[in-house]
Amino acid sequence: MPDIVEIIKQQHRQVDELLTRAEEDSADRAALMQEVARMLLPHSAAEEEFVYPAIRDLAAEEGDEVKDGVTEHHQIEEMLQNLLRGDAGDPGYDGTIAAIAGEVRHHVQEEEEDLLPVLAERLDADEREEMGRRFAEATMGGLPDSDDQHAATRKELYEKAKEQRVAGRSRMSKQELAEAVGDS
Repeated sequence: MPDIVEIIKQQHRQVDELLTRAEEDSADRAALMQEVARMLLPHSAAEEEFVYPAIRDLAAEEGDEVKDGVTEHHQIEEMLQNLLRGDAGDPGYDGTIAAIAGEVRHHVQEEEEDLLPVLAERLDADEREEMGRRFAEATMGGLPDSDDQHAATRKELYEKAKEQRVAGRSRMSKQELAEAVGDS
């Protein structure tokens, strides 16, 4: 399995490709932006749950950059949710896509230049691979992360919280999400 840095960069490229297609006039923008949301929300949640804390632990000097990354996640998520509530024919729809694409690209550049090198330089190959496995499971529909195979995954709880419009859900732990959606 590829290491965490490779997996995050690969997902960044996939989202950028979707955004580029959504920016084109002939694209099915609404469907493409739904796919962007499907990829970005668990990606951001996993970064906030264990990637960013690991970076903070490895490089305390990156604490402000980590905080900025979380703030950017939430700004992008809010813009994306507002867009998805609308219709592709709405005034400003294409401008909102462009704004989201710009924010995502800025965030990716900072993350890849400032944060991911911390993992590449300060974790050994086995640690990066283990974190990569965990990230892949969290972002690509992995197994529940408890011994109870009937327990909801964090991703499932996050989706319930999203449906219920629970504020601050991307910053919540699995337990906090379960309590917020009444699934504890």
